[in-house]
Amino acid sequence: MSAEFEVSWTDGSGARQVRTVDTTASSSGSSFSWTVLTDVPTFTGVSWRVRASDGTLWGPWSSDGGSGSCEFVYDTEAPAKPSVSSPEYPDDTELWHDGVGVYGAFTVDSTSDDTVSYRYNFLGGPQLTAVPDEPGGPVVLRWLPQSAGRNWLDVQAVDRAGNTSAPATYQFRVSGGRTPVAAWTLADAAGANEASAEAGGRIATAGGGVAFGAAGPSRTSLTGAVVLDGSDSAYLTSGAPAVDTGGAFSVSAWVRPDATGGNMTAAGQGGAAGFGLGTEDGAWSFSVGGSVVRGGVPETGDWAYLTGVYDPVAGTARLYVNGREAGTAENVTGTSASGDLQIGRTLAADNASTSGNWRGALAGVRVWDRIVVAAEAAGAAKRATVSEGYWALDEATGGSSPERDGGRPLTLGGDAAIYRDDAPCDWLDPDCLPGQSPIFGSGHLLLDGDGDFAATDGQSIATGDSFSVAAHVRIDSAAQDRPMTVLSVPGADNSLAEVRYSGASQQWEVGLTDANGAPVTLTAGGAWASPDDVHHLALVYDDETDEILLYADGQLSARESYRPGWTATGDLQIGRSQSVDGVDGWGGYLDGAVDEVHVYAGVLSATQVAQLQIGATDV
Repeated sequence: MSAEFEVSWTDGSGARQVRTVDTTASSSGSSFSWTVLTDVPTFTGVSWRVRASDGTLWGPWSSDGGSGSCEFVYDTEAPAKPSVSSPEYPDDTELWHDGVGVYGAFTVDSTSDDTVSYRYNFLGGPQLTAVPDEPGGPVVLRWLPQSAGRNWLDVQAVDRAGNTSAPATYQFRVSGGRTPVAAWTLADAAGANEASAEAGGRIATAGGGVAFGAAGPSRTSLTGAVVLDGSDSAYLTSGAPAVDTGGAFSVSAWVRPDATGGNMTAAGQGGAAGFGLGTEDGAWSFSVGGSVVRGGVPETGDWAYLTGVYDPVAGTARLYVNGREAGTAENVTGTSASGDLQIGRTLAADNASTSGNWRGALAGVRVWDRIVVAAEAAGAAKRATVSEGYWALDEATGGSSPERDGGRPLTLGGDAAIYRDDAPCDWLDPDCLPGQSPIFGSGHLLLDGDGDFAATDGQSIATGDSFSVAAHVRIDSAAQDRPMTVLSVPGADNSLAEVRYSGASQQWEVGLTDANGAPVTLTAGGAWASPDDVHHLALVYDDETDEILLYADGQLSARESYRPGWTATGDLQIGRSQSVDGVDGWGGYLDGAVDEVHVYAGVLSATQVAQLQIGATDV
C-alpha cells in the first residue's frame, strides 16, 4: 500500500495552490504521514486530504462521500503576554497584604483571541494549566500563601497551535497570618470562675465542673490549665460565636483526656451543623457541617495538641495531632451555624441540648477566621527540649563528676576514672595513655570493662514523657569482640532501654523491653562501630508519636514504633546495663571511653543531634 497526500489553499491573488506527494509503499495496516512543504502560508486556511493505493488502483479521497476536507492554519505567532490582577494581593512594591492562610484570587487574561490555556506556577513550583471557558477568555486562579514574604506568579498564554507567550511575572508581598479572633490560655489562678481572654477578647465563664490552677502541658509557654470533671457543668463559654463556620476557620487546643472511651468535645460551636474538636469512637476527631475526620489514638493522662482546619475552597476538613496531619475529609461543606463558642462540650445550635462534656484538662484554646497552614500547626505543637543534665566529664572529686548546672553528679563506680592528658600517672598502668587527647574538653570517662561504670546519683529519666540521651564513646579495640553497653535506663528487672555495641556485628544496637517484658532489639543499619574511633550516639524517645530513634554519628540509623508501657525505676547508667544474668544484676560493662553525656526532656531534632555531635555544650 501507498498514500497520496494533498494540501491546497487560495493565495493572495485568488489562485488555488495545490501540493501533493506520494509516499513509499508499505504493508497493509501501516501508518502513513507527510511533513508539509515550507511554502504553506501562515494564517491561511489550508485544506488537506489523503487517498490510498494498492499499486493497481487508487481509492477515494478522504474528502469524498460528503466527509469534506480536513483543515488547519499554520500559526507561527506567539500570543500576547497575559495580564494578571488580584484584589487580595495587588502587584505593588511597597505594601504587605494579608496574609498566610488567606486565599487570593488571581485573574489571568489575554488580548489574543486564540489563547486556549495558561501555564502557570507559584514560587517556581509545579507547572500547572488552566483552561478558559472560551478562547481568549480569562481564568481565575485560587492560591493559598503558606509563608510570609515576597511571592510571585509566573504565567504564559498558550494558543491553539501550541505557541507560548513571553512569561508574565506577577510579584506581591504576603504578610504573616492573622492572629486568632478568640483565644484563652485557661491558665487563670486556682479558684477562678472565668477564663480571661488573650488580646482583650471576651472572657469565658466556667461551669461548676471546671477547676482552675492545674499544671499546663510541660515544655510549652502555657503556665496552667483547667480540669473538667465530665459532668453536665464541665464547660466554659464566651457567650458569643467566635467565627463564621460557613467560611474558612481553624481551631486548636492542648488537651489531656482522663478517659478515652466516649465522645468528648474540647471546643465547638453551632452543634452538629457547626464544628467540634475532640474525641470520637476512640480517636481524635474534628467535625464540620456533619462531616467528621478522625485520626490518632488518645492516651489517658497524656497531653496532645489538636488543630482542626476547614478549607471551603478545597472543600476539606483537616485534623492535625501534635503538629502532624492525622486525617483529611473531602467534599466538606460548612454552614453558618448559630450558637456560642463552647469549651469542653457541644451545645446544639438551638441551645436545647448538650453533650460531649470533657473529662480531663484543657489549655490554650484558640480560634482563627482563616486557614492555619501545616507549618503553623507543626510549630505551635512543638515542645521545647530542656536540658535535664550535662556532664562534661572533665574532672572528678570524691568519686563523682559534676553536672554543669549544679545538678546531680555522675557517681563513678568500680575503677572508673576521669582521664586527663595533663594528669600524672604510672607508666606501668595500662590505663595510663600519655599524649592521648581527651575526646572533648580536658577529660573523659575511662572504663576498663571489668566492673567500671558511672550513674546519675538519684536522678532517673522521666520516661513517661519524651526524652533524649546522648554521648560520645570510643570502644577499646582489645575488647571489640564482646557486647558492651554505652547508656542504659534501668527498670525493675532488666534495662528498659539501652544503647549498646554488638561485638558480633560491630554495629550499634538499641535494646528495649516492651510493655509485656519481652526484649526488642533494633540494629543501626549501616552505622559501623569501628573500635578506637570516636562515635556520637543519641537515643530519642518521642512520646507523642510513640517512636524510638537512634542517631549514630549524626545520622538517623534506627527508627521504630514503640509504646513502652513502663517507667524508669533507677538512675541513668553509663557503661553497663541491668540484667538478670549479670553479676549482681548488672552486665555489659564497657571497655573504652565516654564523654559529653547529655540528658534532655523532649525530642532532640536531627539538627540538635548534629550540634551535639560536633561538641556543642547545649542546643
